[in-house]
Amino acid sequence: MTSIRARLEMASLRAQHSKRFYADPATMRAKLAYHQHPSKTRPPRLIRRGLRFHAELIAGIRCYLFAPRSGRDDRRILHLHGGGFVEQPSQHHWRFVRWLVVHTNASVVFPIYPLCPAAEHRRIRAVVHGAYDHFLSGFDGPCYVFGDSAGGALALDLAATLRADGQRLPTGLGLLSPWLDLAVSDPRSRTIDPVDPELGVAGLRQAGRWYAGPEPLEDPGISPVHADLTALPPMTVFTGTRDILNPDAHRIGASARRHGVPVTLHDYDGMFHNWTMQKVPEGARARSALARFLSTTPAVSRC
Repeated sequence: MTSIRARLEMASLRAQHSKRFYADPATMRAKLAYHQHPSKTRPPRLIRRGLRFHAELIAGIRCYLFAPRSGRDDRRILHLHGGGFVEQPSQHHWRFVRWLVVHTNASVVFPIYPLCPAAEHRRIRAVVHGAYDHFLSGFDGPCYVFGDSAGGALALDLAATLRADGQRLPTGLGLLSPWLDLAVSDPRSRTIDPVDPELGVAGLRQAGRWYAGPEPLEDPGISPVHADLTALPPMTVFTGTRDILNPDAHRIGASARRHGVPVTLHDYDGMFHNWTMQKVPEGARARSALARFLSTTPAVSRC
C-alpha cells in the first residue's frame, strides 16, 4: 500500500504542475532557461556540511567530489544526475549525494555535464567518460556508476563503451528510475502517462531528439535498452509503477538476464519517478536496498 507521505508528495507534484514541463514540448522550450539556470549547479551549504568537498574542472566541466569527513575512502561512486538531459540537478539529487556519503562511507563524484539542446550526445557522453577516467579508472578499490532517469542511459552507455574499449569496468551499476528508450516507444508508457505526476511522453520525446542529434533514437548508444549487455557488471534497478519509464526498467532487466548479467529489479507498486531520492518510507527502503547492493557486490582490487 502506498504510504501517506508518498501520496502527499505526489499531490504536491500535481499542485505545482510539475508535469507541464514534460507534458508539453512548447512549455519545455519556454522554461528551459529556468531549469538550466547556473545557480542550480551549486550544491547547497547544508548538503556540504560535515563532508569533505571540492570541485575540479575536467575538460572545462565542473565535477564535484564529496567524501566522508573521516578521510576514509572505502568505495567511490560516479553519479550521473537525471533531468531529461535538459535540467540541472534538483534538490533531491543533492540530498541523495549526501545520503550516499553519510550512509555508505563512499566518495561521490558528481559531474555537471552540459545540457540539451545546446549540447548533443557526443559532447555529453565525452564529459561523462572524462569524469570516469579522471576519478574512477585508477581508484584502488570498488567503484560504481549510478544514474537516475537520463543519467541511467549515460551509466549504461559508459559501461558498454568501457567494455568495447577493453577498459576496466566498474564493480556495479545502479539505475534509478532509468530512461533507457529515448523514443519512449513502449505502448505501456502511454498507458501510465495519465497517472504519472511528473513526466510526460511528449516532452521526453522532444528531449530525446535533442540529445540524439542526427542519430536515430534506436541507436544503442542513444537508447541503451537496445544495447548488447554481455559481460557488463552486476546491476540493480529501481522503478515505480506510476512512472512512464517503468517499461524501460523491465526491458533492461529482461535484457540483462538474457545476456547473463546479474540483475535485481526493484519494482515498487504506486511509486513515482525518482521516489528513491525522496523523503518517503518507500524511498528509505529503496536506499537501504541500494546500500546492500554496495556492500554485497563482489569487489575488485581496482575499478
